[in-house]
Amino acid sequence: MEVRGARVHNADMNAPETSVAPTVRVNGLVFVIALVALGLGAGVLLYRWRAGQVASTIERDLATLPQDPEARLQRWLDDYGTVIVRQALVQLRYEAEKPWILSHTSGAERNDAAQEVWGIDLRDWKDAQVRREQLAIVVELPVARVLGHGTIGGDKVRNVPHISAGAPPFDADARVRGIVEWALAKVGRSLGRDVPGATLVVRTQGASGG
Repeated sequence: MEVRGARVHNADMNAPETSVAPTVRVNGLVFVIALVALGLGAGVLLYRWRAGQVASTIERDLATLPQDPEARLQRWLDDYGTVIVRQALVQLRYEAEKPWILSHTSGAERNDAAQEVWGIDLRDWKDAQVRREQLAIVVELPVARVLGHGTIGGDKVRNVPHISAGAPPFDADARVRGIVEWALAKVGRSLGRDVPGATLVVRTQGASGG
């Protein structure tokens, strides 16, 4: 199977993580929620100005969380989790007019007019597909499918794998699942610190499951 350009379509998985120190000490979960509340495009000065206010409010909210791990995780999901997951998925979309998470393209030539464009359409995704199963937050994604035909523009094209005609089948669901797992990795680590034993699991409705 020929796979070219097999990087996440709008991000580099190997890029070093960067962060800006907030003006108050907050735990991992609070830091992630503060980022979402402020918007991932917030400037450094705005972040430093607002981080203390946002973190203080969230710290007070977290202090009211139940001590039972499953009840605590459910409260987190109801108050914050769905918003965090939705925001993370929006950041992965190909473009606003085409809210797709791309898995790959397929055809005789890369980026020609006849190639198939594969992935999931976020318009098929509903908030109800984020749920709690005991101590796991489960994010269920729609099945990957052909979203259209034709070229994809911009610099994102180089990060989408292209599968040549006649190659063995490509697991589009596994590819999308891996992209979303990467995007939510920090959230999963924060959950494990704030709710002992908690995990975040990404599943797909396609044949490869998860």
